[in-house]
Formats: sequence, C-alpha cells, structure tokens
Amino acid sequence: VTEHPRQPAGEVRIGGFSDTTGTGGKSGLQNYLLQERISLLVNATHPYAAQISENALAAATELQIPFLRKTRPPWVKLPEDHWIEVPDMEAAANYLIDYKTISQNELYKHSVFLTIGNSGLSIFRKCNKNRFIVRTVDPPEEASSWLEAIFLEGRGPFTLENELALFRQNAITILITKNSGGVSTYAKIEAARKLRVPVIMVARPVSSLTEIYPTIDETTDWITKNILS
Repeated sequence: VTEHPRQPAGEVRIGGFSDTTGTGGKSGLQNYLLQERISLLVNATHPYAAQISENALAAATELQIPFLRKTRPPWVKLPEDHWIEVPDMEAAANYLIDYKTISQNELYKHSVFLTIGNSGLSIFRKCNKNRFIVRTVDPPEEASSWLEAIFLEGRGPFTLENELALFRQNAITILITKNSGGVSTYAKIEAARKLRVPVIMVARPVSSLTEIYPTIDETTDWITKNILS
C-alpha cells in the first residue's frame, strides 16, 4: 500500500473497512456499502490487490449491486523480450538463486533491479549472493536492515532515458518486476529490452474475476448506463 497515494477528485476514503465491532474484509465492505447507500461499485484497485478485489466482487454480488472491475491490461511480451514468467514472488526468488551466473564480479552473481513494491521484499533476502537495487514509492521496513541492498525512492512516470541510465550506472544484469501494465513504469521494460537484460516477470494473482479491460470511456459509459437504468 502506497503511503501517500495520488488523490483523485471527489470524496476520498483511505483505510480498511473495519466497523466498530472490528469486522473487516467482505463483511466490513458490505456494511460500508449499505451505510453509504452505494448503488454501483467500480473496483479500480491495483492488478495485484487480489483480496480486496475478491471481497468487492463477493460483497456486490450478495447485495445485488452492479459491479465492474476496471484494471490495466497486462504488458505483452514482444519477440525481442527475454522474460522468465513465474507465478509468484517465492518462485521469482527461487529462480534467481538457481539462475546462471552472467556477472563477472567475484562478489555477487547478479546486479538485480527489484521493482515489486514494498510487499514481498523480505522473500529476496535469501538470494544473498546477488546485489540488489530496490526501487519503491515509499521507504520499506527492510531499508534499515538489508545492508547489502541499495534503496531508491521513485514514483512514475519514468522515462526510457532515465531507466537506461539507471541500468547502465548500476550494471543491471536482471530485472524482477510485476506485470502491472500501464505506461507509467513501462520504460523499465523497454530499457531491459534495449539492453538485452532478462526480466523475471511475476504473474498477476489468480482471480475469479472475469479478465476484461474497459477503457476510461467504457467505464464512464457503464456508470451512466447503470445510473439511468
């Protein structure tokens, strides 16, 4: 969760949906929808926010509220890309441990650019034969104790020029990232392609939600249609 997210126009509620009884999750969200008399629900959370997405679908279904999942389509691998696609963070870390050495540095196997957000960073600490460049929006807890890693703070959009400079300055030999989609952080994928750097791509979580990717215009049309119906 980003500590200081960009704020959209309109009323904003930040935090979970626990009520005075401590009930959260799907039940807490249901209570909130009822209390606020919500008549439509658009779930526009991050593609990797699996739990809240499942809770939102379940709550809307039980309350018979029209529901739409608005998310970015995933990036598509191009012929020039070298992606190693893995199902989760644990698999990414295990793959890195076994991945062939291409660095000539005697101190470490790889110079790894890790851009997965704050969640899941601790999994990669077992990959101690690698040097990590970790970029997050907010400083993670690991920053004070993971002395072998270099931590960078940054919020997209990033340019291809800047990403190429970062890759070269840090002699990056492998990128580990999520398939978040969108244009804001795509430059790192372009940089890896241009420099022929392998990418360990962590797949999106398995979801019961239908995989559709409505545009902004399609989403607003859906809202208008349901308001008028």
